[in-house]
Amino acid sequence: MSARQRVAVVTGGGGGIGAAVAEELGRGGWFVVTVDPLVTLDGSERLPEPDETTAGRIVAAGGSARASSASVTDGEAVGGLFRELVDERGGLDAVINVAGITRQTYFGLGTEEDWLTLLAVHLEGYLNVLNAALPLMAAAGHGRIVGVTSGSGWRAADAGAYSCAKRAVASLTWQLGRQAPPGVTINAMSPIAATRMVAAAAERARQAGMTGGGGGVSLFASMPGPEDLAPLAAHLVGDEFGWCSGRALFAGGSEVAVIDEPRLLEVVRTDAGVSLSRVLEAVLPRAFAPAESAQATGGGGNPRFGPIFDEPAPAEVASSQVRSCAVVTDRPRLAASLTAALEARSITCHLLDVARSFGKAGDTLHSVVASAGPIDAIVVAPAGRQPSAISTDGWERTLAEHGGIVEDIHTDAGWARAAAEYAASAARPVQLVTLTDATTGGGRSRAQAAAQHGRAAAGTTKGRVTAFAASIEAPEAAAVLPAGELVGHLLGRSEAASLAGAELVIGAGWLGLRGHPRPLGSITYGGPAVPDWLDATLREMVGSVGHPPHTEAG
Repeated sequence: MSARQRVAVVTGGGGGIGAAVAEELGRGGWFVVTVDPLVTLDGSERLPEPDETTAGRIVAAGGSARASSASVTDGEAVGGLFRELVDERGGLDAVINVAGITRQTYFGLGTEEDWLTLLAVHLEGYLNVLNAALPLMAAAGHGRIVGVTSGSGWRAADAGAYSCAKRAVASLTWQLGRQAPPGVTINAMSPIAATRMVAAAAERARQAGMTGGGGGVSLFASMPGPEDLAPLAAHLVGDEFGWCSGRALFAGGSEVAVIDEPRLLEVVRTDAGVSLSRVLEAVLPRAFAPAESAQATGGGGNPRFGPIFDEPAPAEVASSQVRSCAVVTDRPRLAASLTAALEARSITCHLLDVARSFGKAGDTLHSVVASAGPIDAIVVAPAGRQPSAISTDGWERTLAEHGGIVEDIHTDAGWARAAAEYAASAARPVQLVTLTDATTGGGRSRAQAAAQHGRAAAGTTKGRVTAFAASIEAPEAAAVLPAGELVGHLLGRSEAASLAGAELVIGAGWLGLRGHPRPLGSITYGGPAVPDWLDATLREMVGSVGHPPHTEAG
């Protein structure tokens, strides 16, 4: 890089964590652009022009800054701003995407408008930032991008659209961080600080009689201030942090923790010649269920299973307590496999069209109940939106494959909402299975959002909805048979309830259980200043699973 002044953009820089980060960068000699339309907490109204802005405070303190009122939801405006900075200032060195709003959404609650607005800001907004920044940084051979995820996106928490969006942000970080162009890093912070948004969430939790908010938040008064997180954020976009990409770091002011991505805990063979029903009967309760509970494999000792792969299929498939199931899919081969597996267990199937709005999903479910009687289960397996032909690989392909993910998550949430409302109105339990095509980068993020959302089902619905999630990571020809058998087992066996909230994975010739994101290790340093030894300990903490350093171009 030349000796020109470094340029950083901080979205959501008008207040809270974003303002603190922007001012920290200003003190460090950066030219800072705050991107913030200055709206109310729920994003519904613009606020009056403040007497003092973040950019104004930076300039008053001797730094260089300007403010933009663009919204991250306006991809054209974001792209235009970034290109303008490259033309006028010589480059775009860092983007920290802190922009966010808060609205009340849960597994079975919250308006459709609130869901769509939260997803638009927290997920589509970040995608707009990535699509605008990455090509410029790739061309320059240098850049730092820091997204913001949340504990509500990786811990068991019921924050509805916010949880889904923040899990997808983490998924984007883990995927793109491995594929980032030379000289560019992509990481994420999972911060906790005493901000207006967190105060609003804490107040909602208090009114609901809860002792804490989503994502493990306990006492608002004990949280660090936004200014306590700013030095770490500035460190993440510094030249010295170029060794690290694809990491999500919990930031608590005096503590940093590496949040590890979901990893396979158990895998079992399911290819040709294997009796799927025998394998599932043996492995799911004795290996998968304990691993889900402990978030660790029970293997590594004496072999746990005998010759299960050589045993013949049972003469009859055990019937199920589930009697009626709605199957929601627009994938004919998968529909046929699901129907065959369920009908073999004496479960009556009702094939439903994929409704892509909350109201239409509820109406469709109501219609089948009115005509066919009560249902006990819903299987949701709509195809994801496929991007047009992509000629490139790596980060460009992954970004393109995330096109339409907001609409896909919204569709899945609509059917979860329909299940919750039906279970409540009919006062009967409902099992919900979501099957997600995860053969693309966007599908993988959608699957993680579905798994995260399902973890809140039982608590929010007072135990009425039992939610399962499975990612299909194999070509359709190899996946339809095991998908049908897996769903049949989940709905046909009462002990399968121990896998509710888990992420099951259907691969080519295998079935797996993937763990949840979790802290890999933690560093307590007192803060807020970042110690010189932080990176050395982080390097050892990520160890052999760390991503390779990124070399600067030029």
